[in-house]
Amino acid sequence: MAACLLTALLPAVLLAGSEVAPRLTFAQLVDSIRADSEVTQTIKSYGGKEVEIRGFIIPAGPPDLSFFMLSRVSALGNYCCEVPVGQDETVYVFAATGVTLRYDPLRVYQVRGTFEAGMRSDPATGPSLFRLRDARVEEAVGAPIFKVGETPPVAAAKP
Repeated sequence: MAACLLTALLPAVLLAGSEVAPRLTFAQLVDSIRADSEVTQTIKSYGGKEVEIRGFIIPAGPPDLSFFMLSRVSALGNYCCEVPVGQDETVYVFAATGVTLRYDPLRVYQVRGTFEAGMRSDPATGPSLFRLRDARVEEAVGAPIFKVGETPPVAAAKP
């Protein structure tokens, strides 16, 4: 009887600690910006909460990636040499600890941390509109980016 009860309740206990954080996109961030560099209340409502954002890492600080920028485009450019140009296209990320994964400028990463929105200026990092604090980083599953010279499997199969 106790084994049946444990088997039935174990999945609920395991899932209780793993909350799903809302995922924000760069499109949502762009849409939230107003002419005076203010952001909408909708985006501000995520402030102080854990969120997830996917993008490309742009190293901007120490080699341990304890601080970096997350961008909608790669540091090497994307879509015909496009580079991020505005505050709406970057999120300043302050990692909880140094990032231990291998950095690849053509890989999409999933970053989860405490979200902040609104213009802030820091003497060390400069002005930022969006920030993630105490962030954790991992490679985004299901978001492969092909390296130069690689051919996508679908394209390779075509005659």
